[in-house]
Amino acid sequence: MSGRYLGRLEARDPLYEIISAHVCPDVKDPRFHVTSTSSRSVYKYTEERTKLAIIGKFYDLHDSCEDRINRMKGEYDNLRIVRTYGFDSSPCYVVKPFDKSERIGLAVVEEYVHGKDLDHYLRRAAYEGRSDALKEKLGRLAFFFFMLHQKTATGERPNLEPVAMYFLRVVDKLWRQRVLSDGERKFFMRIMEKWFCAGILDRAPNVTVHGDATPTNFLFTDDGDVVAIDLERLKTADPAFDVSMVCGEIKHAFLWRTGNPYASEPFIEFFLKRYSRHFDDFKTTFRELTLRNPFYMALTELRIARNSYLDWHYRQRLVHEAKECLKWGLRLPR
Repeated sequence: MSGRYLGRLEARDPLYEIISAHVCPDVKDPRFHVTSTSSRSVYKYTEERTKLAIIGKFYDLHDSCEDRINRMKGEYDNLRIVRTYGFDSSPCYVVKPFDKSERIGLAVVEEYVHGKDLDHYLRRAAYEGRSDALKEKLGRLAFFFFMLHQKTATGERPNLEPVAMYFLRVVDKLWRQRVLSDGERKFFMRIMEKWFCAGILDRAPNVTVHGDATPTNFLFTDDGDVVAIDLERLKTADPAFDVSMVCGEIKHAFLWRTGNPYASEPFIEFFLKRYSRHFDDFKTTFRELTLRNPFYMALTELRIARNSYLDWHYRQRLVHEAKECLKWGLRLPR
């Protein structure tokens, strides 16, 4: 994890006592060096002598968005809950949370994991042709999701209302950003209704999903582990919410870097098959998953298109890909 060096954590800082107790309780007068990360609210603290490190995530105490605050406050408990499902050791686990403090806006103090994220391998595959390395990591990630979804299946069907609300929020934001025209906004609202009326999405099982399956939220260690971070969006939903989000991110990773809309297809198919093959009935699982995949994959493409750091024309291209994905999915034989 690279970042900008910010100096030493002062002993009078209330965080000092918290991380001292968890990182190096036996070290006298520990010295912590602070480094910023790619996220403005996440920092790495490294003890000078032992080199032990920890991550601290914060939220703005004056943030007016109650939903965002509550979501961040919940990550500590989410991590603890998922670890009780068996995700507390190799080869699949989530980072260990140590503490939190609402008094200082500390969402969670958690272990620091040495590893490269999925985006590292996506970049290498796109720029250097390192396809084998990417597929190996996608295989590991597919197993992680299989274990999470299998262990938490409720035997019920998912509630699709939150999915519809989220889809509409994403579309409305793109419209407010002028990425979507009035006509495109109406198109997405109409085609969402078609998907919900088609009876495709309500056939899914209901499981616990990571909820934010972006490439930077999964780390791969040298020991062969896959480690999940950022569980603030943990919830119950269709397993395709996770699996298809990865597929959408793969699509974006190659389209953004190469301009080729087809370069990602072998990796998307590989990931869907690797996930499905862990189930007893591979053919049925793969078929049902691929029927639902276009909806959630298109939602991911729209979600990514909200990012203002992306080129304007590229954001509109993502919107186009989402349109085609949704239309194509409705034409699949069921």
